Amino acid sequence: MSPITILYILPSIITGFISSVSGMGGGAILLAILTTIFPIRTVVPIHGVVQMGANISRSYILRKYIIKKMSFFFLLGMPVGVLIGIKLLSQDISEKHLKILISIFIIFTVFKPKKMPQLKIKDWQFFFVGITASTLGLLIGSVGPFLAPFFLRDDISKEQLVATKSSMQMIVHTSKIPSFLYLQFNYSHYTFEILFLLTGVLIGNFLGIKVLKKLNSNMFTLIFKTSLSLAAARLLYSAFK
Repeated sequence: MSPITILYILPSIITGFISSVSGMGGGAILLAILTTIFPIRTVVPIHGVVQMGANISRSYILRKYIIKKMSFFFLLGMPVGVLIGIKLLSQDISEKHLKILISIFIIFTVFKPKKMPQLKIKDWQFFFVGITASTLGLLIGSVGPFLAPFFLRDDISKEQLVATKSSMQMIVHTSKIPSFLYLQFNYSHYTFEILFLLTGVLIGNFLGIKVLKKLNSNMFTLIFKTSLSLAAARLLYSAFK
C-alpha cells in the first residue's frame, strides 16, 4: 500500500469509527483533515460524497432502529433547503456567523440547566430541521453538529440516535451531488481519492457499530455530549481563525 493510499484510508477509517460509536464528530473531523489535502473549493463536494456513502452504510446496518416519521418529514424539507442553499452560494453570505450561531445552539443544549425541558420537537417539525440542515450542508459542509442537539433526549436509544441521525445526514449529503453538479463541479477529477476515502469510512463504520452495540447507554451519552462540545469548539475556532 502506497503512502498516498494510507493518507486517504487511515483518516476515513478513524472518523467513520468515531461517528458510528459516538453518533457524531467523524464527519466534522474528516472535513477538517480534507482541508489540509484539497483546495478549499473542492472540499465540500468531495466530503459530501464520502459522507453520503458513510451514512448510507450506517443507516443500512442500523435500519431497524431508524425513526421513520422523523426521517420522512426531514426528507420533505430537504428540497426547500437545497434551493435556498444554492441561492445563498451565489451570494456573499457570512460562513463565520453561521458557525457561531450553531456553536451557541450546541453549547446551550449540552450545558443547559437540568430543570429546563429537553429539546423534544414533534416528528412533523423535523420538516423545518430538514430545510435548515440542507441549506447548511451546502454552505458549511458538515451538518452533524447542527442535528445532534435534536437527539439529546431520553426517549431515544443510542441505536435510534445513530441510525436516525445517519439517515438524515444521508439525505443532506445525497442532495449535495446534483447541487454541485448544477454548480459545475467535476467529480470525475477526484475518482481515485473518493474511492479510497469511501473504503476507509465503510471499514470504520463496520468496526464502530460493533462497539456501539456493546456500549453502556450512560457512557454513550457522555461520549456523545463530549463529541458535541468538541464540535462546537471546532466550529468556533474555524469561525475566528
